[in-house]
Amino acid sequence: MIHSFWELLRKYYLNIILFVLTFFTTTIVGAIFFLSFKNPSKELSTEFVKNYLLEPSNYIYGLYYSLPLLIILFAHEMGHYLMCKKYQINATPPYFIPAPTLAGTFGAVIKIKEPIYSKIPLFDIGVAGPLMSFFLSIPVLIYGIGKSKIVFSLPNEGLNLGEPLIFKLIASFFFKNLPENANLLIHPLAFAGWFGILVTAFNLIPLGQLDGGHILYAFSPGAYNKLRYFFIGGLILAGVLFWEGWILWALLIFIFGIKHPPVFDDDRELDFKRKLIFYLIIIIFLASFTPSPLYYSK
Repeated sequence: MIHSFWELLRKYYLNIILFVLTFFTTTIVGAIFFLSFKNPSKELSTEFVKNYLLEPSNYIYGLYYSLPLLIILFAHEMGHYLMCKKYQINATPPYFIPAPTLAGTFGAVIKIKEPIYSKIPLFDIGVAGPLMSFFLSIPVLIYGIGKSKIVFSLPNEGLNLGEPLIFKLIASFFFKNLPENANLLIHPLAFAGWFGILVTAFNLIPLGQLDGGHILYAFSPGAYNKLRYFFIGGLILAGVLFWEGWILWALLIFIFGIKHPPVFDDDRELDFKRKLIFYLIIIIFLASFTPSPLYYSK
């Protein structure tokens, strides 16, 4: 057993190191979120935050954010990974990506080491991740928004989160008829759920090697080939009108390639169950997408 443990450690040391680093960065971010949540009217100086983070016990509060977020990201990638195993397609376990960003991470990825040449595995691998992350994000969002609060003393200027449809629906259940000068200050748990929804929406954009690209191509290669430039143009337009990040996202997708690798069974249709899942995926994308994920209020 000890021998097997060290074998696994040697084999997956990079996955483990990246996970630990991402746990660390997201817990720091979560601790700062919790500090801001508890002190919404207080201006948090760099020195104050630094002293706060020097107290190890404060990192416990960061777990409100980091644990649910890492579970959502892990479930998303494991959905893909387990489907690859089902179809005997060589793939790596998840690699988490730590980052000094607002979220503390760029998410997680798996690497599929061989082409997928058939529609059924392509579709199943594509949908498994978004279904996992979306349906795990919902209870986190519900519980987190339930713990959120209304405040009237936030600064006029600042960074705001865009509200996808699913977020608005849940928030309207807990907070009805808000005064015009009121702001919803979300709990760190709600931010973890929001980020899980955002990851789902990003991955479901129907282009290239994103989950949405795999799903649309498996549903109809012809439709994908006809619509791919329309979607890339739509991303650029959204970047001009709403959020500049979409332009960067479109550029990255274009660099990695918007032409999807072919499958051998182009003429084969998906069965009725998978067609229903395809339409469910469209609903999930519309419920998760927001034109401006982040924006500054003035």
